[in-house]
Amino acid sequence: MVRTLYVNVIGAEKRIALQEDETIVEVFFQRPDEEDIVGNIYMGRVTKVLPGMQAAFVDIGMEKQAYLHRDDIPSAEAGKQISQLVHQGQAILVQVVKEAIETKGPKLTAKPELTGMYAVYMPHENMAAVSRSIQNQEKKSALQQLGKEQGGGFIFRSACEEAPLEEVAKELQQLQKTYEILMQSKGKIPALVHTAKSFLDRVFHEIPLHTVSHIFVDDRESQKILEQKAGIDKVALHREKEELFVHYGIEHEIEKALKKVVWLKNGAYLLIEQTETMTVIDVNTGKFTGRLTQDDTVLQTNMHGAKEIARQLRLRDIGGMIAIDFINMKERDDKEKVKRALIAGLKKDGTVSRVFDFTALGILEMTRKRKRKSLRDYMLSPCECCKGTGFAWAAETAAYMLQRELLQYRGTDYEAVLVEAGKLVQGAFEQLELAAELSVEVLFTDSLSHGYIIRHFGTKEEIKRRQS
Repeated sequence: MVRTLYVNVIGAEKRIALQEDETIVEVFFQRPDEEDIVGNIYMGRVTKVLPGMQAAFVDIGMEKQAYLHRDDIPSAEAGKQISQLVHQGQAILVQVVKEAIETKGPKLTAKPELTGMYAVYMPHENMAAVSRSIQNQEKKSALQQLGKEQGGGFIFRSACEEAPLEEVAKELQQLQKTYEILMQSKGKIPALVHTAKSFLDRVFHEIPLHTVSHIFVDDRESQKILEQKAGIDKVALHREKEELFVHYGIEHEIEKALKKVVWLKNGAYLLIEQTETMTVIDVNTGKFTGRLTQDDTVLQTNMHGAKEIARQLRLRDIGGMIAIDFINMKERDDKEKVKRALIAGLKKDGTVSRVFDFTALGILEMTRKRKRKSLRDYMLSPCECCKGTGFAWAAETAAYMLQRELLQYRGTDYEAVLVEAGKLVQGAFEQLELAAELSVEVLFTDSLSHGYIIRHFGTKEEIKRRQS
């Protein structure tokens, strides 16, 4: 399998897309106004203990109170109740494991982990595990022994395979020292005491660089950074005037992933309905009639559907409870084949998921860990015109799209541009200061649309006349 990364860093919104062979499977985003706090460590303050839920609310300085369950507190395994582990007003070291979603605040653990280049350090564990990708048994044994000598819990990453043991040991000691310093943090509470890594490093934590064959990037400074991390042979600078995601068809794939209907190559299709509580996926034969019996047609459609569902869950970053309504199958063996096909597709996904069984109504149940907003919730907002029954471009999404499109006109002789856009899009564009990187002055005319239309380019005088 050939894995390719497309790194779009020109513009205020940063984006990275992962392609496996010829298929886009994941997209990562970072906006300057939306800090990704997953992995950050805080010295928080317990504000409320909830014995009935065996949980506590913790103030970490965010708008919403964070949630800490008893099972994520050291010594919980001894059978203690939440009120025996924490109390109101207590200062506590916590790490964010899931960002705030909808009405829910961030989810925390009081068993923080520190991630290095070679290992993940878990102070409250007592184990040493080695990445499956390390095949050398001698190296595996040496790493496990090293972990036991250091004390605590360690997961040795695939990067250890080529690294000298002394270098790995040095990092383990640094991680342990960092944790000791964090535990002694003093000062104002709540406070951020340890920041997770940069956007690039966060993505590379999920997609190890040694698994990537090619990287295309649209910025020279980022090219240098990536060459240092991945090697000069893997990295290429995108020199085309056309924006990177547009040139390689990724923008089109993102737009398709925001639609409810997903067409399969054989003419069948999926219908994906996301709600706040769960996601329902319906598999339909569509235009596919097959060449054999009806049972074979149903099985083939469901097999194609299972493979595509695994990709769509990953691409759309859908988490929580998922119910899949495959076309009804009479034979138990056929159901097992479809279930195995779905599980096989999910193995490529770095996010933890669990597939259960078919219900009496023929619905296959599964869950996928929710770590951040789904692609839909990130890029779209409820449509006011239809009172929440549908979605439209979020104002921030449209503003970032407009900036990326106008960045393609750098180096031209145009002085100004007239853009027709709604008030919310205009407000977001101004508030995010997206005009700062542009070579043209942006003038707006009002529209009722949730998006925007670029109407005219020209001199400032010409565009001002058109605006009035």
